[in-house]
Amino acid sequence: MAKKSVCRAYIEKHKVKPLFPDIPVSENTELIVVIPCYDESGVFDTLDCLFECESGNFDTEIILIINSFSISKDIIKKHNKETYERALKYASEKKRENLKLLPTLIEELPGHQTGAGVPRKIGMDEALIRFLSINKENGVIVSLDADCMVEKNYLPEIYNTFSGNEKLLSATIDFHHPVCHLERENPIRKSMELYEIYLHYYKSALRYCGYPYAYHTIGSAFAVRCMPYAQVGGMGKQQAGEDFYFLQKIFPLGKTKEIFTTKIYPAARLSDRVPFGTGPALAKMIAEKEIAKYTYSFKSFQILKTFFEKIDFFFKASPESIENEIKNLPDFVLKFLSEDDFLSEIDIINRTTATLPAFKKRFFNYFNAFKILKFLNFIHPVYLPFKEVKGEFLLMKHVK
Repeated sequence: MAKKSVCRAYIEKHKVKPLFPDIPVSENTELIVVIPCYDESGVFDTLDCLFECESGNFDTEIILIINSFSISKDIIKKHNKETYERALKYASEKKRENLKLLPTLIEELPGHQTGAGVPRKIGMDEALIRFLSINKENGVIVSLDADCMVEKNYLPEIYNTFSGNEKLLSATIDFHHPVCHLERENPIRKSMELYEIYLHYYKSALRYCGYPYAYHTIGSAFAVRCMPYAQVGGMGKQQAGEDFYFLQKIFPLGKTKEIFTTKIYPAARLSDRVPFGTGPALAKMIAEKEIAKYTYSFKSFQILKTFFEKIDFFFKASPESIENEIKNLPDFVLKFLSEDDFLSEIDIINRTTATLPAFKKRFFNYFNAFKILKFLNFIHPVYLPFKEVKGEFLLMKHVK
């Protein structure tokens, strides 16, 4: 008996049922864009942008998941129904040969809190089913949000990036939160500018210190092939940060590319819907009057760089040799490593890998993005002070 594919095994395991069983999929479909939509008035601006995109010799579907939860207010549920009716009309009137809109209304999702994780997963699972219906297990699922504008070359640039590059598993897409329409002293503008500097600083600092998976993890700005999507168990159901958790599982699987030839423009706005992310970050900064946002010091990433440069030495070295090699690191680093049982972890990795590349991959599966965050939070502000993000970003660029 032929072995079942990862994608089909995922569908069976999670008992995923198609949302649009009666709507056929074009054999020429290469991209499926998934948009969760919860109480969003501006989603039709996003759809307009997509329908104004340049076309190519491929087809695209847009799956619009208009959703509400059991705890959602009645006014939100009413607005969602109005959005759904309008979306159905939009889909029938906005005809384009190679672009199709598939809206659906999903109500009463379980949970005590709302968030994008569950509806994003529903939409991406549906994209997987639709690609499987045309035997295209390498199809590309694109994640977007309902408050984003995109450039006219958005769809063809994503297609061109993946086309002819079967080894490319995922891609992140350049973004910018537009604030020029706001006055310079507007607190949302000032906070958003700082927050975006922070995002670029953090990614660049990870790359500087030698972390191999230093990419942005923004839900509205990535694309992934079906196979790796299924391989990691699909999108998570977290109330927030589902994009971060999901992509941290995707990046180690294989090649990821950053797309800078097009751009996404997420809205800069406040939000209390989820516990963290752009909206809550802005709200916190404004509430606490953080005109100069503070972040992890660049020195902490310099320390990580020194530590990561020792990885080759760790391979097949005895715990005693490793302990001697790291003894000159700052005391607080040694304290963190000791509490994390670092020597035992490295010993296990050494005993289960035969080559240096395999060792490095296993090392960064252990000392991953979550571990780095844990390390940074361990040393700030007890051992190192937080710093102004603008200053640290400039310092890092100067050192590089």
